Amino acid sequence: MGIAGRDVGRAPGFSIRPATASDAGVVGDLMADAAGPLAAPIWGGGRIERTRERFAGMFACWGGSDHHFVACENERVVGVIAHAADRMDPWQSLRASLATWRVYGVLGSFALSWRMRHMVSAEPAFVRNSYSVWNLAVAEEQQRRGIGSELLRHAHRGARDAGALTIGLEVLIGNTAAIAFYENAGYRERRRRESVGLRKMTGAAGLIYMVRAVRDDD
Repeated sequence: MGIAGRDVGRAPGFSIRPATASDAGVVGDLMADAAGPLAAPIWGGGRIERTRERFAGMFACWGGSDHHFVACENERVVGVIAHAADRMDPWQSLRASLATWRVYGVLGSFALSWRMRHMVSAEPAFVRNSYSVWNLAVAEEQQRRGIGSELLRHAHRGARDAGALTIGLEVLIGNTAAIAFYENAGYRERRRRESVGLRKMTGAAGLIYMVRAVRDDD
């Protein structure tokens, strides 16, 4: 959903490749850290360690790493991003549900759905020819080296190649560092939705949907 801190400059000496199930452990940690105040209350039942385990478990499931790419330095994963056209096909939706059921169990999946009811998306219901970014995260000790910026550029190229007109993402209200990072990359707020339930559960006020035009030079 976001990145913990603003990332500037460019990072030499690293590469970006498609993620695989073998990246699950480190990617689970990165995504748990990037989820910030949402991580433990929503996905971990109050425990950040459980959040890391569950994120890694879902990522390792068949199809869990779809549309994810990792930044590697000396073969060590230091960042991750997911990006794809907005409309997920029914087969992908089914695989995502099966992965959740496998990791959380049937009762745990219902409990997760109950907790996530407060995660009211700020994305408009209909955005034509759009592309989405999610799960952008960079290891804390590797931030401010341009890795996040390069991962985001990777998503922009994906959107351009897919023929999308816009690319959008969601970020937590109050995550000023992430908002500044995305504004620096050309994103602007299009809509925000606040949630009393989410604030009570996590302390986060809600979500902002930010959007950017896809350019020919991306």
